[in-house]
Amino acid sequence: MEAPKYSLFTLQNGLRVALLPVKSRVVYCGFAVLSGSRDDDPDHPGLAHLVEHMLFKGTQKRRALHINKRMELVGGDLNAYTTKDETFFYAGAPRGELVRAMDLLGDLLRHATFPEKELLKERTVVTDEINLYKDTPSDQIFDDWEDLYFRGTPLGHPILGTPESVMSITPEDMKRYVRNRYRPERMLFFCMGQVGESRFAELCGKYLSEPFEERTPIERPPLVLSPETFRLERESDTYQAHTLLGGRAFGLKDARHVETGILLNILAGQSTNSRLNLLLREKHGWVYGVESSSVSISDAGWWQIYFGSDPANARRALEATRSEIARFCAKPLPENVLRAWKKQIKGQFAMSSETPESLFLAFGRQLLHYGDYEGVSGAVARIDAVTSESLYETARILFAPEGISRLVLTGKKD
Repeated sequence: MEAPKYSLFTLQNGLRVALLPVKSRVVYCGFAVLSGSRDDDPDHPGLAHLVEHMLFKGTQKRRALHINKRMELVGGDLNAYTTKDETFFYAGAPRGELVRAMDLLGDLLRHATFPEKELLKERTVVTDEINLYKDTPSDQIFDDWEDLYFRGTPLGHPILGTPESVMSITPEDMKRYVRNRYRPERMLFFCMGQVGESRFAELCGKYLSEPFEERTPIERPPLVLSPETFRLERESDTYQAHTLLGGRAFGLKDARHVETGILLNILAGQSTNSRLNLLLREKHGWVYGVESSSVSISDAGWWQIYFGSDPANARRALEATRSEIARFCAKPLPENVLRAWKKQIKGQFAMSSETPESLFLAFGRQLLHYGDYEGVSGAVARIDAVTSESLYETARILFAPEGISRLVLTGKKD
């Protein structure tokens, strides 16, 4: 499988732009910004996320209602999300509506006004979103774990912030954040669709070439992490116990994040044949479901395994999980077993690559962080390069008992 062919060039204002040509009746385009919740002002947790919301609430020439309807009127849509490391804003639309999408997105990113009237409403919306998480222990436990694990670092607060911090953020705070963080050296505009390179360059020149204000680039300080291991139990006003284990992993620039993904997939990935799903759910019926995740950002990473259970089964499920994790540190996985898992994981990649929006976002994220895009073929090659020995060595680092932190919300016992 050949690596995908794409175009990448820099406009006179310093903004990088990229095009991935594909045959499709749908076109996607958007901005990737290397700025997330880790870049929040120390006094304003949740600032990056609130900026993401407020960019849709008014520009110098468009009001919120106009923005909301602009893509929907042609059957398209607008989306955005914020992580600890980055923020994405993008649109999907029928192929003939690329001009409409680029015009709108360029306006939002460069001319947002953050109107006070809209901010009053949006603060309430985000606060409700925060409270929704608090009402969902299976979601809230992830924020609680990360808050404990990364305390004292830029990663150590929820992406959404707190109700108090959100209520304190002003339009001027958001304008200053955008001026300082939404800079060409930290941004990428990317597009995927049936578009010619010359036509794309023409549209970029028309809608994205406005000069940026001259400013000294703000560099991210080096991320110094010394996560403090903890093993905590907290009472919870729920009938289910919630358990989350995790530890330190590898950043995007470390090739071992591939091994990490394979290990977590085998343990409790999306498939029903994952080891912990077969053990905890199918064999014993101790949990309704078990899931794992490995997060890799530009300069850090962490892994997590979560399950919810009846409080009476929580301890047994935890011990079984710890034993299953320890198996990876005891000896290398047999080569035939690893081959079978590689085949399954590569199949999952192939399936996900058929989802246009996922492919589009992967294109933007790889270019943002690596400056290159390897596509599905590159991901498959990296998986093929993993050996039983490299997987074993990575497991011994990830799953060393002294490095595993645990948070349990105990729930009510009948």
